[in-house]
Amino acid sequence: MSRRTLHPTHAAAHAAANGGALAPALAALLAALLVACSLALVISQYRSRQLFAELELAQQESKTLTADGARLRADLGRAAQPATVEAVAKRLGMRAINPDHVVMLPAHGSTEAGGAPAPADTHPAEQP
Repeated sequence: MSRRTLHPTHAAAHAAANGGALAPALAALLAALLVACSLALVISQYRSRQLFAELELAQQESKTLTADGARLRADLGRAAQPATVEAVAKRLGMRAINPDHVVMLPAHGSTEAGGAPAPADTHPAEQP
C-alpha cells in the first residue's frame, strides 16, 4: 500500500487545475460574511447600550415614584387625623354639628310613623 504524496509545487498546480477559480469567489464570500457579522456585532452593541441607558432611566424614575408614593401616603395619614380635619374645617369657616339641628330621615322602604311603608318612587327627602 503506497501512499501518494504531492510535492508542494505539484499541490498548487493540482489546486489550480481542479478549482482555481473557486478560491477567489470563496474568499470574497468569506470577506462579505465577515463584514456582515462585524456590522451585526456593532449594531447589537449599540442597541444594547441604548437599552441599558433606557433601563437606567426607568430605574431612576421608579425610585422617584416610590419615594413620592411614600411621601403621599405619609401626607394622607397626617391629613386623615381628626385634629387635622378639625383645623382645616375651622379654617374654612365650618363649625361643629348642633344636635338640635339634625333631622333623621327614615331609610328608603322603611315604615313611617303611621305604619305604612314609604312609597317606592318617592325620594326620602321629598316626603312630607
